[in-house]
Amino acid sequence: MDRRLFLGGLGAAAAALALPACSRTDAGATAPVTTPAAAAPTSWEVRHRYGTTAVTGPPQRVVTLGQTDHDAAIALGFVPVAVGGFLGGSYTPFRPWNEAGRTGPPPPVLDMQEIAFEKVAALAPDLILAVMSGVTKEDYAKLSQIAPTVAQPVDAEDWAVPYRQHTEHIGEALGKPDLARTLVDELDAAFAGARAANPQLAGRTAVCAEVFGGQYAVLGTSAPRTQFLADVGMTPHAALTALAGKGYNAPLSPEKIDLLDQVDVVVWSTDVAEEKKVFADPLVKTLQTTQQGRYVLAPNGGNDDLLYSMDWGSVLSNRWAIDQALPRIVRAADGDPATDANA
Repeated sequence: MDRRLFLGGLGAAAAALALPACSRTDAGATAPVTTPAAAAPTSWEVRHRYGTTAVTGPPQRVVTLGQTDHDAAIALGFVPVAVGGFLGGSYTPFRPWNEAGRTGPPPPVLDMQEIAFEKVAALAPDLILAVMSGVTKEDYAKLSQIAPTVAQPVDAEDWAVPYRQHTEHIGEALGKPDLARTLVDELDAAFAGARAANPQLAGRTAVCAEVFGGQYAVLGTSAPRTQFLADVGMTPHAALTALAGKGYNAPLSPEKIDLLDQVDVVVWSTDVAEEKKVFADPLVKTLQTTQQGRYVLAPNGGNDDLLYSMDWGSVLSNRWAIDQALPRIVRAADGDPATDANA
């Protein structure tokens, strides 16, 4: 099951105060009267997978079509006029970690998988971001006729751009490269602090497994959830993550489910309505990782933002995951069956 199928199955140091829709906020001290500030550039170019885009700034009407692009934009002080997401179901692109960066009603949500180009055009954007996305060359050609469009970085996988590259790429597009690097440095420091506070995780192996549409899968090293486990000090299980190669994930056949007992911690994801069914499956129920409580459940749906905090892997969601997901991972890894990581 690839990333697009997974997406189809799913229905703060830097967060700046928001102005009205498509406004931006500028952080920093006022320059002394005797030392005029250097003029900000009024145009710049951004290289991406489909070419080079010229941006005239600062942008005032930004549309984000990548799943987490609005997180980076909000962290950089720009509130989009519309954001990409899934239409229907309980999915929302507005989560605890990005709500503080905006005021007023949430912007409209556009389908980020089946792009309605006429709806994008009706918003009269002056910049379109499609970075954490799966936009094709054909999509890009249509979007770039509406407004300057910045697509995935040249060497990035669809839907799986690491937070460092993601934040800096969007920072470049928005004319805020220095602030973007600062945000990345601060998050790097937060991860370093998390590793220092939890040295017991060093050397422990982990893997992310999921069940959507009745299909078992394991996530590869490019998946943001796997990256999060590595960033907090754990070691992604080499043999299991290798099944996905450079892809987001790979099917795990029933005959190979017992490979999950080779790891110290499994992070499971499935639809919230399917939780009991998955853990009643003898293949999962009899695993040592299950019986010994060495797993964390990150469901899709319900009131738990754990899945998206790790799966988005953004400059904002990662901070929430450090605070909320990491303690559960630590409990799952403590070797004590009496400790309930999912309480």
